[in-house]
Amino acid sequence: MKWLNDYRMRLVLVGFVAAMVLGGGSAKADFTFGEPVNLGPPVNTSVADIPKYITADGLEMYLSCYNRPGGHGSWDIWFSMRKTVNDEWGAPVNLGAPVNTGQSDDSAYISPDGLELYFDSNNRPGGYGGWDIWVSRRATKDDPWEQLMNLGPVVNSSSGEALPCFSPDGLELYFTSNRSGGFGDWDIWVSRRATKENPWGEPTNLGPIVNSSASAISTNRVTCLK
Repeated sequence: MKWLNDYRMRLVLVGFVAAMVLGGGSAKADFTFGEPVNLGPPVNTSVADIPKYITADGLEMYLSCYNRPGGHGSWDIWFSMRKTVNDEWGAPVNLGAPVNTGQSDDSAYISPDGLELYFDSNNRPGGYGGWDIWVSRRATKDDPWEQLMNLGPVVNSSSGEALPCFSPDGLELYFTSNRSGGFGDWDIWVSRRATKENPWGEPTNLGPIVNSSASAISTNRVTCLK
C-alpha cells in the first residue's frame, strides 16, 4: 500500500497547482495557507480516513477508510454530508454493497451529474487481475448505488489500473496503470470516447513529458480538475 500512501500525502499540493494552471491562472509565491484544522470526530477516527472527492456543491465528501468500524474490511468507500458549506460534516456512512466488499475498494470519483461513481478495487471477483476500475450507477441522487460494472478489458488489464477521474465533459478518463507500454512503474493513461453513450476507447499513455521512470501515481488527477 506504500504507493497509495505516497499519493494521498501529495494529492492536495498537486491539485492546487493543477487547478491554477488549468483554470488559466498562475500560482504566486506570496500565497499563504491558513492554519490547518482537524475535522475531528465523527469524520476522523483512530484508523486511516482519507478524503478522495468533494462534490462541486461542497456538500458531499467521499473518503477511503481503512478497517473503519462498521465497514466491510480493508479499504472501504464512505461519504459524509452537510446541509451548507458553513455547516460541520456529518458522520460518514459506508456506501455498503455492492460498492464495498471485503477487498480493497478505494478512490471514489463522482460524475458531474452525481449519477456515476467510478472507483478502483483490488482482486475483486469478476475483474481482470490486480487493481481494476469499476463504475456504479444510480437513477437519481436520492437512490442507492447499484448497477455495478467492471469497465472491461479495454480499460482494465491483468496489470493494475487505479485512481480514476475524468474531464468535466465526461469524454476523457484518466487513470494510473503499471501495464505494459509505460515508461516506468505506475504511469498516467487516458481513455477517450466520442459521447457519454459510447464505450471507453483504447487507453493511451500520456508520454515522456508527463510520465517518467519514476512513479506518476501522485499526479494522476492533475488533468481532471475543473
